[in-house]
Amino acid sequence: MKLLNLSSICNFEYIENRENNKSYVATFDNVDKKVYSACCNALIDGGFEKKEAYENGNNSFCFFSKDNFGVFVNYYGATREMRIVEEEDCLYFSYSDSFGGNLVTPEITQVKLEDYGMSYVIRLSDGRFIVIDGGRELEPDRDRLFKTLKKGANGEKPVIAAWIMTHPHADHFNCFNLFMDNYADEIILEKVLLNFPEADDLEHYPKLTQKHKLFADSSPFTNIPMMYERISQTGAPIYMAHTGQRYVIGDAKCEILSSMDDTIHNSDNINSTSLVIRMELGGQTILWATDSSFEHARLPERYGSYLKADILQVPHHGFGNGAHSEQIKGFELIRPSVCLLPVSDYNAYVKMCTYREGTSHLMNMPCVREIITGETQRSITLPYTPSENARGEIDKKFMSGRAAGGSCVWVYSDLSTACEEDFEFTLLNMTTYPADISIDLYFENAANEVRYIKYQLSKNALKRLNIVGEEVDGDAVYFNWLSLKGQGIPENARFSVRFMSSQPIVVSHEKHKAAYVSPVV
Repeated sequence: MKLLNLSSICNFEYIENRENNKSYVATFDNVDKKVYSACCNALIDGGFEKKEAYENGNNSFCFFSKDNFGVFVNYYGATREMRIVEEEDCLYFSYSDSFGGNLVTPEITQVKLEDYGMSYVIRLSDGRFIVIDGGRELEPDRDRLFKTLKKGANGEKPVIAAWIMTHPHADHFNCFNLFMDNYADEIILEKVLLNFPEADDLEHYPKLTQKHKLFADSSPFTNIPMMYERISQTGAPIYMAHTGQRYVIGDAKCEILSSMDDTIHNSDNINSTSLVIRMELGGQTILWATDSSFEHARLPERYGSYLKADILQVPHHGFGNGAHSEQIKGFELIRPSVCLLPVSDYNAYVKMCTYREGTSHLMNMPCVREIITGETQRSITLPYTPSENARGEIDKKFMSGRAAGGSCVWVYSDLSTACEEDFEFTLLNMTTYPADISIDLYFENAANEVRYIKYQLSKNALKRLNIVGEEVDGDAVYFNWLSLKGQGIPENARFSVRFMSSQPIVVSHEKHKAAYVSPVV
C-alpha cells in the first residue's frame, strides 16, 4: 500500500492487491473483531481522522481519512473476514447531492436492448435520473437510452444524478462511450460511481484483452481508457465505490454490499467484481445484483436477512455465476416479489435461464409474483405491486419454454441386438448448457438389464450416438453390478432403451418411433 504500513498496524497474515492506480485492498481471513478494533485504534493513533462508523448486523464498518487518502476498514463477523482498502485522491468524504423535492413519482425503466446486457434508468422523485450501465456499443441501444431519459424528463434536458458502472464487460459499459459521443451536450452528468480494474491489469484479469468478434476495439483493454476520457470531458467527479459505502442520490439511499474489494483475491472473473447495490426508493428495497457471484462475494453468509428485497435484478441475466447452492441461499434470503431479468423471453425461458439450477429455483419460488424480462421495454412506478395474473404468466412461460427444448425421458421399444442400427440414435440439445444423460437397457430376461450408461451431450449440439459404443461411459458408477462393462450385450435379444436427461432434449431414431416421451416438468 502507498500510505499504510500494515505490519505496524496488524501482525496477522494478509493478501494485498492493487485494485487500480488509485486503490489497494488487504484481505484478512479468520480474524476476530478484536483485530478490527485494534486496526481502527492504530489508524487513529497514526493521525487518521475517523469520518464514519456503523454496524450492520454482525458487520462493522469504519472509514478514515488523512491528507488525500481514504481508508475503509470492514469486518464481517459471520465469515471472520476483514478488509482494509486504501484509496488515494479519495472523493468519498466530500460527496454531496442535493434533493430537489418531490416533483414526480419514482420509476424504474428496464431499457430494451438489441442483445442481452444491462441498461436501467431510475427516475428519482426530483426528476433526475440514475443510470445503471447502459448496454453494448449498439446504436439502437444508445438511442433508446437517450429517448428514455428525454421522455422521463418531460422534454427537458435530462439530469443524470449518477451514472453507475457495475463492471467492465461490453454488454454493460460499452454503450457509455457511444452515448457520450452523440448526446453529451444534450444531458447533464453530475457524477459517476464505479470500481474498475485498470485496463492493463492482466495479472488479475487476463480476459480484459478479449474482443467481440463482431466489434473492432471492443475489449475492456481499449474501452476503459476511452470511458475515463469521456467522463473527464464532462467534468463529472468519479467516486470509487467500495464495499460498505453509502450514497444518498436524490431520495434513493444506496449501499454498496459488494465490489472488487471482496473478490479480487479469489476470482479472475470480471463478473465477480460487479457492484452489488442495495437501494431504498419509493418505499421499497431494490437489490441490484448486477453480474455478481454470491459465492465469491459470500453475500448470503455476510448479510443474511439484510438481503431481503422487494425487487431483485436477477444476477448475471439469469445465466448463473458461481455455485448454484450459493445462489439458492441468496434467493431464499432475498425472497423478492418482483424480479427484473434483462434478457428476452427466448433466453429466459427457452434457451438459457430455466436450465440453471439457481435461476430455476428462483422462478419457482412462491414469493416471486412477477418476472419482468427484457422482451419489451418496461417502466414500473414505485411502490410497485404486481398484477393478479402475473404469477400465472411465469408458470405458463416456464412450462412452454421447457416444452420447446424437448423432454427429459424418452423410451424406445421393439429393438433388437441383432441389428446394429438399433443402437444408433440422434440426440439434439437446443439449450446453451450440457445435458447429462443416463441410458438404461431392458430385456425380456431381466437378468440382462444394463443400468447407468452415461453420456454428456454438449450445448447446442446435434449428435449421432451409438448407445453402447466407445463414446459412452458404461462403467461410470462406482458400484454398478448391472453396468455395460460387467453385463455385456446378449445376442439376438429384443430390448428397450430409456434415456433420462438432466434437461429437455430430443431423441430420434431412423426406423423407430418413441414408445414414450415424458411430459414437461
